[in-house]
Amino acid sequence: MKTLIHNAVIFTNAGATPVLSSHAVVIDGHRIADLCPEDDARQRHPEAAPLDAGGRLLMPGLINAHMHFYSTFARGLALPQQPRDFAEVLRLLWWKLDASLDDQAVYYSALLAAATAVRHGVTAVIDHHASPNAIAGSLDRIAEALALVGMRGVLCYEITDRNGKAGAAAGLAENERFLQKCRHANQADECHLFDAMVGLHASFTVDEDTLEAAAGLSRAHQAGCHVHVLEDPVDQQLTRARYGRAVIERLHAGGILGRKCLAAHCIHLTEADQEVLAQTQTLVAHNPQSNMNNAVGRADIFALLQRGITVGLGTDGMSPALLPDLRTANLLHKHDLRDCNAGWNEIQQMALRNNPEIYRRLTGKRIGEIAPGSLADLVLLDYFPATPLTPENFWGHLLYGIAEAPVDTTMINGKIVVQNGKLLQLDEQQIAAAARTVAQRVWQRFYA
Repeated sequence: MKTLIHNAVIFTNAGATPVLSSHAVVIDGHRIADLCPEDDARQRHPEAAPLDAGGRLLMPGLINAHMHFYSTFARGLALPQQPRDFAEVLRLLWWKLDASLDDQAVYYSALLAAATAVRHGVTAVIDHHASPNAIAGSLDRIAEALALVGMRGVLCYEITDRNGKAGAAAGLAENERFLQKCRHANQADECHLFDAMVGLHASFTVDEDTLEAAAGLSRAHQAGCHVHVLEDPVDQQLTRARYGRAVIERLHAGGILGRKCLAAHCIHLTEADQEVLAQTQTLVAHNPQSNMNNAVGRADIFALLQRGITVGLGTDGMSPALLPDLRTANLLHKHDLRDCNAGWNEIQQMALRNNPEIYRRLTGKRIGEIAPGSLADLVLLDYFPATPLTPENFWGHLLYGIAEAPVDTTMINGKIVVQNGKLLQLDEQQIAAAARTVAQRVWQRFYA
């Protein structure tokens, strides 16, 4: 069945005229079938069911380039001891929290975060998961939660030796199992919601044999690695001490970097490191809110972009919504550089151009634009601009107006998952109530 969306201001994020009025978008199955003037659309597709947008803004769904669903259960968690640096943030919070997760916690942390994301216009996410006491099947639990919401995702499990060799082997096995599952599913249905990567924790917790095994898994499945890179100087210090090489040198020599490798953070890079990332065409995810929260520094996105590196925008679990990080990125670099013009073009490129490019490179799936042939991941927002909205000023509207506009409708893969601002067929209050029971059990283990 076809759907014809009309009476909307359309931001296509594609083509020579990215802002259109008096046009209609025709959805056929999972894909966009047509984009043309409204009268032409009705003549070409008389059988299509009309969807009146009510003058709202229609734009592509947003993509979160780096997320941790399991961080949901950190909300309100009080630490018995205050961390003094990033190494202690990991040891006192995140490594204790992920070790406290069970299968139900994995499921509900993803379910709640996905529900929040789609209500805020995020239709696709690249997640990086860890639950060392609930590894086997954990990526299925996340996929089940996302499927219930209707959200698109690229998933992986964090391989690390910090929980011993058995834990590293289990992480490798979980990635391999899910890689195979996604390959078969995508062969059967090219519009399948899920894809897989090989997840790696930071270099300083991954031994040589594990790194070699992860690189082999990546090559065997032609899937990239999703890895934390130089979020804090401790990564470089401990990598050198334990393995005798700098982080980027080690990852490059180990066959981890490349066109489908997604490196999160990349704050403490040398110029030589930047050049290696550029030569290997490695992808980078910038996470401004998380970096500020952990006080780990500011990634030099300008140097990376100038070298031709595709830098995208993620939230690192700070929020399922992307727009807060978009605005934070816009402010962080201006403030830190004391330059009121810094980042205007660069942040726009990262959020609107590079995030879709990252997703396409990792999965082969066209999202992030409204154009015939693209997958129908769309968002209708209650944005009725008080000033003219043009292709030239859309970014200013997005930063200072659209970012605060409520989402009326979210469509993913041609299916409406949010309507009138509410999830269809899901009761968030009931889900949250069930999650609180699970959270109590997680917190009891955390404090034990």
